[in-house]
Amino acid sequence: MKQTRVLIAGAGIAGLTAAHELAERGYLVTVVEALAAPGGKSRSIPVEGSATAGQQELPGEHGFRFFPGFYRHIPDTMARIPCVLADGSYGSVADNLAHTTRTLALSKKGRWEVPNQLRSSSRDAASLLSFLYDLFVGSGVDVPREDMLHYVRCVFTMLTSSDERRFGEFENISAWDYFQAPSRSEAYQKYVINAVTRTLVACRAADMSARSNVVVGIQLLSDIYRSCADRVLNGPTSEVWIAPWVTHLQHLGVEFIQGVSVENVLWDGDAARALQLSDGTELAADHFILALPLEALQSISNEEMLARAPSLARLDELKTEWMNGILFYLGQDIELNHGHTIFLDAPWALTSLCQQRFWPRGLKQYSDGTVRGILSVCISDFDAPGEYIRKPAKDCTPAEIQEEVWQQILAHLAPADRAELEAAVVIACSIDPSLRWTEQGMQNDAPLFVNTAGSWAARPEVDIGISNLFVSGDFVRTATDVATMESANESARHAVNRILDLTASSAARCQLFPLEEPTALTPLKVIDRLRFEAGLPHLLDLVPVFSGETMAWLGGMTSRVAEYSVKAGDIVRQLGWDQRLPEFESRAMRFINNLSRGVAPVSKWASNAPDSKSGTAEAQTNTSGVNTLINDVVGSINDKALADDLDKLRARLISALDQTDKHFREYGASHQRHLIDGVLADSLFQSGKRLRASCALLCSMLMRRFLSEEAVQVAIITESIHAATLLHDDIIDEADQRRGHPTAWKKYGVGAGVLAGNLLVSRAVRSLYRIGYNGLADDLFEVIESMIAAESDQLSGRRNLEACEQDYLRIIDGKTAGLFAWSCRAGATVGGCNAATVNATANFGRHMGLAFQLIDDVIDLAPDTDDTGKTRYTDLSTGLLTYPLLLARQRDPQGFDVLAANGFADAAEVSTWLVANEALEDTRAEAARQIAMGVEALLPVRHSAAKAALIELARASTKRLR
Repeated sequence: MKQTRVLIAGAGIAGLTAAHELAERGYLVTVVEALAAPGGKSRSIPVEGSATAGQQELPGEHGFRFFPGFYRHIPDTMARIPCVLADGSYGSVADNLAHTTRTLALSKKGRWEVPNQLRSSSRDAASLLSFLYDLFVGSGVDVPREDMLHYVRCVFTMLTSSDERRFGEFENISAWDYFQAPSRSEAYQKYVINAVTRTLVACRAADMSARSNVVVGIQLLSDIYRSCADRVLNGPTSEVWIAPWVTHLQHLGVEFIQGVSVENVLWDGDAARALQLSDGTELAADHFILALPLEALQSISNEEMLARAPSLARLDELKTEWMNGILFYLGQDIELNHGHTIFLDAPWALTSLCQQRFWPRGLKQYSDGTVRGILSVCISDFDAPGEYIRKPAKDCTPAEIQEEVWQQILAHLAPADRAELEAAVVIACSIDPSLRWTEQGMQNDAPLFVNTAGSWAARPEVDIGISNLFVSGDFVRTATDVATMESANESARHAVNRILDLTASSAARCQLFPLEEPTALTPLKVIDRLRFEAGLPHLLDLVPVFSGETMAWLGGMTSRVAEYSVKAGDIVRQLGWDQRLPEFESRAMRFINNLSRGVAPVSKWASNAPDSKSGTAEAQTNTSGVNTLINDVVGSINDKALADDLDKLRARLISALDQTDKHFREYGASHQRHLIDGVLADSLFQSGKRLRASCALLCSMLMRRFLSEEAVQVAIITESIHAATLLHDDIIDEADQRRGHPTAWKKYGVGAGVLAGNLLVSRAVRSLYRIGYNGLADDLFEVIESMIAAESDQLSGRRNLEACEQDYLRIIDGKTAGLFAWSCRAGATVGGCNAATVNATANFGRHMGLAFQLIDDVIDLAPDTDDTGKTRYTDLSTGLLTYPLLLARQRDPQGFDVLAANGFADAAEVSTWLVANEALEDTRAEAARQIAMGVEALLPVRHSAAKAALIELARASTKRLR
């Protein structure tokens, strides 16, 4: 029987794993590798020219090898690779894994130590979280207690979240936003969020997916309890792992072709026929695995390949970072730490390992035999300026990198450790040769894929849709997730299993090891899946205060849930109900969806009662559509806890608005020195609807449960800007009344009104800079400029009979909607919301502002409008062609000309004409459409009481439509 031939491109961990699994099952395997030696980024890289006669070259590397306890695929493979051990006996490569004792984290203020294995049978979630909390509180790095409680809460939320929520919600936000770092202390940002993320992988917290960050981070923490969190190799990687592996594969019949790269895939219809190599060779096979680095796969993914494998079309969206090693070869052994050391304050995000402490063979066989210690250091941030050279690593020479890394390490050490390291003479230094210095600057031939927020959607599966060609590597979707040797090994096993299936092989499939999380949390994940599918928030979002007592309670609760789950599972199996579980889940989902959509919203913000003043059928339909959408969204979060939250939030909001009004009243009462102060006292004391302030305050609570002082300041600022525009608008419109009182310019004169408005704007912007949000201040300047430009366009366009509806919408977008959008965006920003939420709120505010202005147009012109406290028909008297007038003109140009010739002097006649042409109703319909678009903009925002209140604020606006 003919053997199946498989051609593998790439001899990194993925390629070698695939070759191993296939060769053990009798397949003919050829591996093509572009480099001169196998192993990819994991191989040792001898320091060229460092050997003397009869000695080996110093062992260099891309970066030290790290084997945490949750790695299970790699050790499984290692256990099947025979080798000679350091003592001369025979064993497997798995025997070359050495356990470390502790992980040491150093800052310039303090230090903490993490034992890499705790002798404890306790593995419940609360113990893990308590341990995590204790690492930073009281460790000398000054992380506030409330910040660590918040961090633990976020971790526990992720642990008890379903996969549906993790991928549907947390995958798409960064760790920086998920942990709400912008609103927390500098120590929290620096030591807990940035440093931990940087040492996990070469990724910034501001970029990394929150899902990946927490899921893999909790694996490292759990390793302390279940095995060992940190293992290393007991010799150079190639000597104790890669070389024995290649020898074993050759014994299994694997053929290696090295020093040539894959240039192209050749096709036979929709199937791959051969790989074209850089030397012109074409290698044919039955099946192909592209186990290439991300950048290599991107280079060969041409139009012809993408046409057959569209899932590769988004490879260019995947991001890589640099994480490269530098080794210091020392004249004496050092005992800095028996494990990895993290330098928390190092701007280049350094971690180190004293390698020789784990090498039983010693170092005498390398170079001239004088090397006694190796300090292996990984640089994870090449973009931050150094502390001594004052340049990013990317801009440094090799000598500058050596000096800067050495000084950053020394700055973290206690006097005794510093003296020991300085006494260890540096005999030689080696920087990862993947870093090359060219005329264009530093280049990196081996960048590392990093999990950025939302990148899961762009990552391919091993099966890309081509019948006989698969991909594998650390960027492929796997349970391991982050770019590691483990994920590369796992992806290769998936690819091999696909080939086994396609060839109908009777051989056992490659074993796959899922990530393990505390089993007691499984019932809570099931509950969360139902809640997420029903549009409900996570249960922890309903816990107002998270404390140490909360953690203890959660620990006991999860243990009890686990016990009850076991008992319930036994009963379910005895009754045979487990066979009907899909049916039960389906029924439960239908029940929850129907419940959430069928119950009326519970908030007291606005009434659903129909208004007797209804318009045309078309307007009723549009308004009904808005209410349906609002009911649908608000109803989806309608449970009792959130109903209570809405009432509590309403009280907090009223209190904050009262505080805003109190600020204005006190301001007016205490500033009576000159004429302008009298204008301010009058205008600020006249409290209006405060819609913009309400939007700002609510948006600040979309990701938190309290109103900060910054949020109240933003509410005051946005109302100050609004008050300034009213002062100026009343002058421009020559309005006599505002909120039932004489307008400022009528009472104090035009000059005082203009100057008072300018003063309000100046003080509002200065307040933003004072509270530290310079970016928001810059944005506000743009909004103010847009308002001025729009007002100018409106002035120049008065009595412009060529204007159209789009012209007017553009003007009110700048004049009114821009400030609504800024209010929402500013509130969300000071509330620590992620970028996606900030953008969503800004879109909501913009549509809200457009609708608000359109409704004002109707109110000004409708014949049945009640007293609004403003001068009626100012738009007509000043010649402003508003949306209803423009619509009616389009439908009855002759009637418009007659009214225009009379200067729209008879307001009642104009109102009657607008009603007859259904212009008012269609303006209401356009306003309803804008509100619907605003509500829709909030759909991606996670559900909360603040979101419900925002939506019902839109509902309140619909009452003004009628």
